[in-house]
Amino acid sequence: MEIAASRQGVTLPSRETLKSRVSRWENNHARPDDFYRQLLREALGLDDRELGYVVESPPDPGVTASEELASRIQLATEADATLLGALAAQTESVRLQDRQYGAGALLEQMRGHVDNIETHLSHAVFESSRQPLARHLADAAALTGWQALDLGALAQAWRYFELATRAAQQAGDRSLYAFARLEQAQALADLGRPVEAAALAQEVWDRAHSRVMPMARCWMAAAAAEMLANGFDGRSARSMLMLAEAAADSLDGERPPYLVFNATHLDRWIGHTLVILGDTAAEQRLRQADQGMDGSFTRASASLKLDLATRCCVTLSGRRLAP
Repeated sequence: MEIAASRQGVTLPSRETLKSRVSRWENNHARPDDFYRQLLREALGLDDRELGYVVESPPDPGVTASEELASRIQLATEADATLLGALAAQTESVRLQDRQYGAGALLEQMRGHVDNIETHLSHAVFESSRQPLARHLADAAALTGWQALDLGALAQAWRYFELATRAAQQAGDRSLYAFARLEQAQALADLGRPVEAAALAQEVWDRAHSRVMPMARCWMAAAAAEMLANGFDGRSARSMLMLAEAAADSLDGERPPYLVFNATHLDRWIGHTLVILGDTAAEQRLRQADQGMDGSFTRASASLKLDLATRCCVTLSGRRLAP
């Protein structure tokens, strides 16, 4: 909880006081207030239901279960472009904030957003409504999974990536499916399983690269290269980097909303992978990316600076410094 609180700039009481409070919560002698429940959700990667803090509302005695279902189905059947546009706009708004400020409290918002889309989808009757809702769900769930991953909630991240892949399959969107699966490979890497992450990335590439839009193919190659480099397969990683560069012309074409990717980001990604491989060409690519980096990409800029610092430290450690 201390780490979660520090992200919000809040100082918690002493550890002894916290231990006493947690003990009272665990023994049902007290319940955490909204502030501490938010910290617990973020620290443990669980929602209120999983933490045992959600009490199901009693059913309305005047409404039968069948009538409630019929009402929900009626609302879902009436889903139109206005609703779909509102759902997409909410996802995009959080994506823009996440890109600049990081996940933080946005994860809370996205979990509720995903639940809302799932509810719409579960009561939609016709494919004309189900497919676009599934596509929005896949996009939102993938973003939520990435935010959970960013906050170290690996189990929660995995669940959302699983939801994203199932929804993308239901939507029939091969590019979105490949995107979610490659993000799942990153979760494997963060779990300390880089070889399996590399194998998954290679599998996704082999199965999907010929079936996705060109820009997605370029992104896939760059993402797979990183996974392969982390998985100690330098030769395959370099081959994948060549494929990413060969597809760079596609970056000026159509871009789905979930792919925040352009030539500068490709340079950054290539530079990052070259750092992993210990390649001296990394610094040039990173500095090239640094010159074109938009200031609104705070997380990407921070990652780039870290890679540059890593590369410079490696360079300096390999030199014989004058006494």
